Amino acid sequence: MDFALWPLALRSDLVRAFRPGERAEREAPFRTLRGHHSATAGVEVRTRQGGHAAGRVVVFSALNVDAAICARCGNESMAVAMARAAERLEKSPTFVRLQARLAEHPPAVVSAIAEGQLPAAGPLVDVIRQLAMRTAAVRRQPRFAKLATWYHVGRISSVAEAYVIVDGGGKQSLVPRSLARSVFREGVGECLAVMNSPVDDREMIVRALPGIELNTKKGSYSPFARPEGGFQSVSASDLAYLRGIPSPLQITVPITIER
Repeated sequence: MDFALWPLALRSDLVRAFRPGERAEREAPFRTLRGHHSATAGVEVRTRQGGHAAGRVVVFSALNVDAAICARCGNESMAVAMARAAERLEKSPTFVRLQARLAEHPPAVVSAIAEGQLPAAGPLVDVIRQLAMRTAAVRRQPRFAKLATWYHVGRISSVAEAYVIVDGGGKQSLVPRSLARSVFREGVGECLAVMNSPVDDREMIVRALPGIELNTKKGSYSPFARPEGGFQSVSASDLAYLRGIPSPLQITVPITIER
């Protein structure tokens, strides 16, 4: 597995998943989820800046988003099971380490990271990657197998003015560029996910979600190494990504000097 979904969420993500179209800051939908045991309380991150308390941010395991969608679709037993799995993750040593790392940053930075903004390489991104692997392992459990069909996770292979193309798992997804931008992923080589969650038998909701690369030991991105094969052409974004500063063109012309 090379990619995984971003493992964190904010309460607003849960509200949007449960009640699409409603204001994300509303309390009532979250209270409903909590009342039906379909969401966790989250993990409070108390941040400090300059040696003083700077504020607090409550972050959630992204499994809560899955639970909220199940609750919206009327699958209460699956929603409760997913919320319990989220609670176990939030109490895990990995999440405790993450909480400590996040506390080193201002509240605005913590919120941005929870929404998918990738921090600089270092201990924080390493623990996020570990949590992403553990979260993916939960989603692969047989009881949650149906939910896996909602997601397509991969790498952006091409960028156009209005959309990006996500390659992964032998298939492609076209994502409006505005959606990709909203989750901080719109460059060639970046990890992006597409979620198609059901509303009913005739309607689905499409969301863009941030992804994270798990195998950091791989070589750099190349459009010729797309896993599904069938490479057809180099896109304009491929060219922009691959080209460097060209060397000056030198042409040797033989001349004859007569005395």
